[in-house]
Amino acid sequence: MLERDWINTQTLAQPANSTRNKPMSKSTSTGGGFKTLKTELERKKRTVSKQLNQLRAEEKRSRARWTKGYLAFLGAATQLSDLKHHGTKKERGLVAKIKDWPKQTIELTKERDAFRDQIRTTEGELVVIATEHALLVEKEINDTKTTDEIVTQVLALNDAVVRAASDREECLNRHIFPRLIDEHGNLRSQLSFTSSDGLNRVVAMVNTMTIVRGDLAAEAKLEIERFFDRFKQEANLDAKVKPLYELTRQLLVEKTNFKVGPDLYRFLAMHVDADVFPELATAQTLLRQSIRSEKTSKYIRIYKRKSVTENWVPVPQS
Repeated sequence: MLERDWINTQTLAQPANSTRNKPMSKSTSTGGGFKTLKTELERKKRTVSKQLNQLRAEEKRSRARWTKGYLAFLGAATQLSDLKHHGTKKERGLVAKIKDWPKQTIELTKERDAFRDQIRTTEGELVVIATEHALLVEKEINDTKTTDEIVTQVLALNDAVVRAASDREECLNRHIFPRLIDEHGNLRSQLSFTSSDGLNRVVAMVNTMTIVRGDLAAEAKLEIERFFDRFKQEANLDAKVKPLYELTRQLLVEKTNFKVGPDLYRFLAMHVDADVFPELATAQTLLRQSIRSEKTSKYIRIYKRKSVTENWVPVPQS
């Protein structure tokens, strides 16, 4: 006998914790950071996915109930057609089952369709959540890429500035500052270098030149002292070596520091034969490397102009 207890219309109720009436809020994308938003979206995705699986299981059970009822209806109809004796209790039961099926199939079909509607709605919610999550991840990736590009570019530009400053300082110490010594050995206050077309000019100044690399200066002093040790007896100095000996000796103040002035620049400008005077050649190199300025802009000025009839215009140096 077909029982009514396999028809459960109560399953049409909304599943627990449904988000159907809780649309995604756009405001959630404005605070909390990427990590918090991603965590919240992933939690919602898991919740809605679980609800979707539950609804699909309920829809499957609903279809199974309809199939069971339909088979019971067919069985009752077959049994009724095969009856030899009528007016019996069995016949009345089979007739009741057959008459009850149209009502049952309407209820079961309604139940199944309700679950299918819920499934479609929940699938839509899941698509919205997945789309918002994908957009958030894409934005996070783009922001991370932009940040990396900024850091990389700034570091590259800083490296370029450091290299350029070092190259400029080396150029000044090797090719420009030594030429500030005039033919009488005096230090000029400044010297201008103008290009052949008269449109570019570099003005060099050494009013505040100093030696700041004490370690290199100390190494240079040791090399000069080795040179002194080779020529202890001034009376035995060669006529060509004595001026070099005197000049080198004047570089030291109390034999502990180097005096910044004309003698130093004359020494740096000299051509010293490394084979004959290896100590002085090494000391010269060390002293050139030790000379640094606190601010390069205090030692040189750069100017440009569009034509030789126009005034010079300063060029930014930093």
